[in-house]
Amino acid sequence: MSEISKRFEQIVTSTQKKLLDRGAVMPERTERGIRVGCAEIVPEGPYKHIEVDGVRKYSDVSLNKVAIRIANELALHHSGPNLDTLYKLDQEYNRHFVDSAFFLERFHRARNAGDDFREELMWTRYTVAKAKAKAAKERAEQMAAI
Repeated sequence: MSEISKRFEQIVTSTQKKLLDRGAVMPERTERGIRVGCAEIVPEGPYKHIEVDGVRKYSDVSLNKVAIRIANELALHHSGPNLDTLYKLDQEYNRHFVDSAFFLERFHRARNAGDDFREELMWTRYTVAKAKAKAAKERAEQMAAI
């Protein structure tokens, strides 16, 4: 084994130990998705669903960090308002992200049609939605940090 391989193995081992010390449950890949204890993250397109013992608890989670955190908390049998708040932040991010994509598409249509007023309006709405999506993502990922 080369020196790089040994160092990589040490980093992986120490990272796993740190996560276990913090109370995280180590994930494992399955045919359906990723299992974290009794919880499973099931991908479906750009979204993830979180199931516990085959029962869907959270649907259409957008951010990976949020899905991982929720699955970890459910695997440790934690529930409550923190998970619901985290899920709502993820849904807020998703809503603003979808809005920004919609407004950007409308901006391009207005530009191609030569409608200057609508072009400027859609660009403004796009930038506002994009800023809101970025802020919501930062809040959700900060709350989801392990």
